[in-house]
Amino acid sequence: MKIIPIHHEPMRPEFNSPFSAGCAVEDARLVFISGCCTVPSYHKHPHDPIEEKQWVACDFREQTERTFAHMKLILDAAGATFANVVFLTIYLTDVSDQDVLNEISARLFGPDNPPPRTVLQVVALAHPDMSIEIDGVAAVPKT
Repeated sequence: MKIIPIHHEPMRPEFNSPFSAGCAVEDARLVFISGCCTVPSYHKHPHDPIEEKQWVACDFREQTERTFAHMKLILDAAGATFANVVFLTIYLTDVSDQDVLNEISARLFGPDNPPPRTVLQVVALAHPDMSIEIDGVAAVPKT
């Protein structure tokens, strides 16, 4: 399996880019990751209001850390790591939080070839106190 970053110009250090322009994947199976957020992927339905309050009672940084932690559980189950992620769609209720997002993303994905991504500001997510939700695609070796 090969994940090949596509850069239409060299990634220069001064760009400090949190994403790549694109990537190509050869000889892999794709894993589609459902929207991850501060709420665990599997939880009671209908939602338990006490549990729910605990999941969202934190700032943007902690919600983002939890969101990526929940994504990591899915990647682990698929036999993947953050290095296998080939695309992200990130939904924020406040795009001014992007600097924190970029800091956490840089730590998880590294500066050389972070995955392509789209960041959108949305009016609301599944819970009124949620600040971030991320879905993605990962490429893993065929089994």
